[in-house]
Amino acid sequence: MMKWMGFFLSEHTASLSDDKKKVDLKSDLTKEEKLVLISQLYASQLQGLFIVKEDKRKATCLGQVTELSPKEITVKTADGYQLLQVEDILSISMTEETDVE
Repeated sequence: MMKWMGFFLSEHTASLSDDKKKVDLKSDLTKEEKLVLISQLYASQLQGLFIVKEDKRKATCLGQVTELSPKEITVKTADGYQLLQVEDILSISMTEETDVE
């Protein structure tokens, strides 16, 4: 292990490697913006693609919003129903219409 200007190079390299592996789990949307988009999907009965944070990683959920409240929504997916917390939603987008059933 080499020392350079007070830093151990192996520690610095490990730190840089850890930074590269980090996933950005921040949303550009405010809670109000999320609720507006969710309400539009719900009212139009359109299918949405939700990127959510799940155990320090990103997950996707594709489906139709069937129930909504200020804190959580229920999404009907091809595999069943998923309960999503509004605060865990990172992004929302409308998708092409495909039959979820």
